[in-house]
Amino acid sequence: MAGVLLPLVLGLSARAQAPDAGAPDAGVQAAPRFAWPRLQVLAHVESSDIVEAGGIPVALRAVHVKEHIRDLVQRFADAFRDGGLYVPPGKEQAQYANNAVMLTALDPSRRITYTVVMMPQQDGTTTLYLGEANHALARPPEAAGDFAPLPPQAHGVLRVNAEGSRTLTFQVPLTGPQVEAFYADALGRAGWKRGDEPGLYSRPGAELRLTHQPGKDGQRGVVLIHQSRAR
Repeated sequence: MAGVLLPLVLGLSARAQAPDAGAPDAGVQAAPRFAWPRLQVLAHVESSDIVEAGGIPVALRAVHVKEHIRDLVQRFADAFRDGGLYVPPGKEQAQYANNAVMLTALDPSRRITYTVVMMPQQDGTTTLYLGEANHALARPPEAAGDFAPLPPQAHGVLRVNAEGSRTLTFQVPLTGPQVEAFYADALGRAGWKRGDEPGLYSRPGAELRLTHQPGKDGQRGVVLIHQSRAR
């Protein structure tokens, strides 16, 4: 799950609001914890550790399934509702480009957010990214120790920490050339060397990748991924 999609999935899971339902009434048995629906799995990859996104622990895994995306959208919506989760209205659900679909649901009593991103494949199968964000175990995210500086007007910053990698995502009112110029200067002064690929930088023991895309109202979404590597 390398590349830009991983931080996007984590960011959406972590930023979703999980309302506090308060303590359950005495004598009221809590509903069973939600279980993902069974699917015809062709291949799957599970993360070895819990990833931290914005101070919230997130369990994330990817599966390649036989089902077509048109069948999966309703299936996951039904599974969320049948599992007693709150499913925000369609207008409150985030939308993906490239025909991908995302659904999010909340377990307010346990303060867990469930997110599924469905990406159709040319052969009619679907790649799924399943995330579970546990807001009950959230702790304040720390800005100290960022691996790269942020432009002065950066906002909506999300920090994701995983084994061997760290990610920064944010919005900034800059153009693509301005983002690239800012980081060419800042990273160059920090000892990073440009790679052969656009947005790729390296220095001994580490690699950094910069990607960005236009957003709404003149904003630009920026993703920085720092990975450790053998010297």
